[in-house]
Amino acid sequence: MDYTVDEIKKRVIIKLVRWKKWGGAHTENVRKGLPSHMKGAKITDQAFKELERAGWLLSAKKTGEIHYSLNPKKTNEILQFYEKYCKDSD
Repeated sequence: MDYTVDEIKKRVIIKLVRWKKWGGAHTENVRKGLPSHMKGAKITDQAFKELERAGWLLSAKKTGEIHYSLNPKKTNEILQFYEKYCKDSD
């Protein structure tokens, strides 16, 4: 199954909101938790870059891997997106 950038963004936001990964609480498991056919896909990289450019994702290089968390400065935007597009996916 082919996924769109928006579907991947939605999956990432759902995981990080559920895991309460805001600001300093980051995880590398966002990418690792994706299905194997999505992990290294260009479309997945594009989705992560777009989320970072929008300021929704913060990245930090730790232990040789990139860890991600949600930007607490964008809480309202992220939670509005989550309520509108992701809540039904629960």
